[in-house]
Amino acid sequence: MPEELVEHLPAIAASSNVPVSEAAEVLWNNIMPAVPVVDLAIRDYLSPRVRTMLCIDRELPRRLRGDPDDVGTTALAELLAPAVILSTDSVFTRLGFANTDAATWVGMAYGLLRMAGFEARLTDAAFLAELAARAIAVTGGAAVRAIRSHPVPAVGLLAGAAVLAARFGYLDLARWREGWHRFREAIGPWRDGLTVALEEHQAARGAVRVIEPAGKPTVEQATARHLARRGAALTPRELRDELSSSGYKSSAAELKRGMLSHPGFIRRPGDRFELGRCSTLMVDSVAPPK
Repeated sequence: MPEELVEHLPAIAASSNVPVSEAAEVLWNNIMPAVPVVDLAIRDYLSPRVRTMLCIDRELPRRLRGDPDDVGTTALAELLAPAVILSTDSVFTRLGFANTDAATWVGMAYGLLRMAGFEARLTDAAFLAELAARAIAVTGGAAVRAIRSHPVPAVGLLAGAAVLAARFGYLDLARWREGWHRFREAIGPWRDGLTVALEEHQAARGAVRVIEPAGKPTVEQATARHLARRGAALTPRELRDELSSSGYKSSAAELKRGMLSHPGFIRRPGDRFELGRCSTLMVDSVAPPK
């Protein structure tokens, strides 16, 4: 919802230490013009499956209650299903719209997460941890191999090292405790960074929801799903032939009537139809003044 972008942009900009004016300029001038907007019809909100999202009767168990704030997301995902959405709201899973075990779609979802920047902090922190682990493993492995190859000299060196360590106080328990404390302080930033990154990544992964199609699609649903994945404007006859090859049978006239009666489809010259309109048509109405 574009109005929600305006509402939440200041908080998002503040969390990233970015001036609101710069964030707004990037959002409205660089990002939104590339985002297609699909207008929904009233019947999309009132379909039997989506209608359950509007049921908020307090006498019902919580697992059966919907959330009207998410009805738009549900209606659009139902129109384009299967669709991947990012939401921490459990209502999609509770009402059976989504399955939390969306293994088939993890690759696509991670692509969205990387675009949103969730992977960056995790990668940096994990790289530092892996580098330290590899250094310890390589050093330890070399020492073990040396001891196995030359056991007698190795025992002598270890004994001599133990004597020198005891003489210079390196075997003192208090000194070891102090050294361990300093070591923990030194690796604290790395450890904290990795912990935060893992928590954010886990939260983002848990927010992945996949709305799967249910039942036989309507004319509008079949057409919208195909055009969304096709990414091109098609005539009703071209659309009929391509849908027929995938198993959906409908006449060109029926497809055309369905697209003309739904606000989500845009008619182009040459009697070609495409799904969604350019969001630049709505930017001026919701963007904050410059």
